[in-house]
Amino acid sequence: MHFTFDAAFSKGYDLFKSRYGALLGATGVFILILVGVGIVKLIINRELGIPPEQTDPSTSDHLINIFISNPLGVGLVFITLLHLRNESPPMSTLFAGFKRYWPIVGINVLISLIVFIPIAAAALTLGFTAIMGAATSSAPAVTAPIIVIAAVGAGVIVFVAIIMIVTRLFFASLLCIDPRHRLGVGASLATSWRMTGPVFWPLLGLIIIMALILIGTTILLVLPLIFVGIPLCLAITASAYELIINGQDIDAQGDATLSSVE
Repeated sequence: MHFTFDAAFSKGYDLFKSRYGALLGATGVFILILVGVGIVKLIINRELGIPPEQTDPSTSDHLINIFISNPLGVGLVFITLLHLRNESPPMSTLFAGFKRYWPIVGINVLISLIVFIPIAAAALTLGFTAIMGAATSSAPAVTAPIIVIAAVGAGVIVFVAIIMIVTRLFFASLLCIDPRHRLGVGASLATSWRMTGPVFWPLLGLIIIMALILIGTTILLVLPLIFVGIPLCLAITASAYELIINGQDIDAQGDATLSSVE
């Protein structure tokens, strides 16, 4: 079966129904661990005498994502993938990302840096436009619209660039820990980029639908997120990965023949 939007969603929904208990259990353990990490962070800050208002949550949360949440998250997807392959993985499989800890961390650091590039470029462009506008015009009424247009244009470009990068590198971490491939950092990124290229638009549509499912179930007082949203999206993600990569010949350097999406 080749990858299509319908095939991935249908296969994922079937997995969601057939392995619901296992997926829900893994989701519950994952959430409990993240809650524990958050509590530990608060305790450490309190013991160090750091008031909550003096910490930058965006920085600390980003570091937690890179060094804890992401390795744990890829393990959650991996345990779902093993269920899709009709295996019965133990709950300890949830920590599979920590067995390849530094490659997984490296992948996430590089993705963060790659995503930062269009943001930095847009900020520099906007700053340059503002400086040039102020230098060439003495009338604020003329300069302001130029800055607004530049800001809107830069925002659109950055948004499109980030969407493309996230979609093309969506499976990099999973390629790193999947025992059928176990690629290195560079090979995981390169292979994910190549294998998602021919199916970019249906994969992007699938990611958007999963985002809407997660947002919708979160709005419904969170419990539907735990019992439906996360397990369903895990099943769809694993199914999309398996359909895209099915039939490909990937060596240790990540060279692939994309026969499954021809």
